[in-house]
Amino acid sequence: MKKKIFYWSPHINEQIATVKAVVNSALSLIKYSKNYDPTIINVFGEWNSLKNLLNDKNLNFKNLINLNIKLPINGFLKSRIFYTFLSLVILIPLYKFLRKEKPDYLIIHLITVPVLILCFFFNFKTKFILRISGYPKLNFLRKIFWKLVSKKIYKIFTPTQITKKMLIDNGVFNENKIFLLRDPIISISNLNTLKRQKISKDFNHNNYILSIGRLTKQKNFQFLVKAYALLKKEVMHLPKLIIIGEGEEKNNLNDKIRENNMEKDIFILGYKSNVFQYLHKSLFFLLSSSWEDPGFVLVEAAASNKLILSSNVLSGPKEFLYNKSSGFLFEKENITDFKNKVKYILSNINSKEIFINKVNAKKNSKNYTLFFHFKELIKLL
Repeated sequence: MKKKIFYWSPHINEQIATVKAVVNSALSLIKYSKNYDPTIINVFGEWNSLKNLLNDKNLNFKNLINLNIKLPINGFLKSRIFYTFLSLVILIPLYKFLRKEKPDYLIIHLITVPVLILCFFFNFKTKFILRISGYPKLNFLRKIFWKLVSKKIYKIFTPTQITKKMLIDNGVFNENKIFLLRDPIISISNLNTLKRQKISKDFNHNNYILSIGRLTKQKNFQFLVKAYALLKKEVMHLPKLIIIGEGEEKNNLNDKIRENNMEKDIFILGYKSNVFQYLHKSLFFLLSSSWEDPGFVLVEAAASNKLILSSNVLSGPKEFLYNKSSGFLFEKENITDFKNKVKYILSNINSKEIFINKVNAKKNSKNYTLFFHFKELIKLL
């Protein structure tokens, strides 16, 4: 009989990296094994559109409740209020759902509180696996709560070694329960197909640096626009900067671009379902985030054989790149360091050093394929 693996990942924005990680993890089980039956829990209808797109992938979805309300896609406070509301509403339906479905494993990604409450107060045969990325803010109450719940958690997965180490050092969780499981980001066969697709005719730039990400404060595009405008004053024939993404910061970023008279130098293209065709033709890739764990676009750029310049933030980029080994890092919020690194890269873009960095980064990206994730996941279950 197949083992039932359920994924819990309620969300209000399907463009976040966690959604892609959940889908790819489930698809890896379908593709490489007949012993597991992966199912994504459609908590309140948030998976409906992706469910239709994935109709031909034999991926199971099971509905929990229906919410006929407008979701707060943007805004930190609105999303937190909604998450609190959702946590209260789904407790009883989720309890009944788990008793009925009896999954062998439940991998918990987002809005973890209701699942952990049930895990703590009731006994299920299900093995609860908590996936933690970044480093959660552990106030006094959360620390106590997680300390209590951790006793009934089967295992904890982290996508980077740095996050794993931080959790161990914190002492909230039993070290023997914490394991590294890298996210499934790259499908090699899909990558080769996607990068060959033609860019739309209205895009006529052939000399550009690329940055990709949701237009949120986390991605720190405000810094990137400001720093690039200052760099423009120092570098003749500076390549265009192309930003791909959508989000609540779009209007602010466009204002920032106009304020710095960079309308002919920085372009925001919006959301693109296929970023690989843009990566393929770019000079190199820029990541300005305030934090990442590990940073999906970072891995996608590396797999596309592109040099990467990233902000030196804790966890993902630092671990993936190894400064001047697989890419370049600039100190977070340091405009001078950013400008110097960009100028150095542009001056040495065809050098052996840059070539070696790209080769090393591409090699690192192979640890984030669907097959590699599948092998590691099966070992840990």
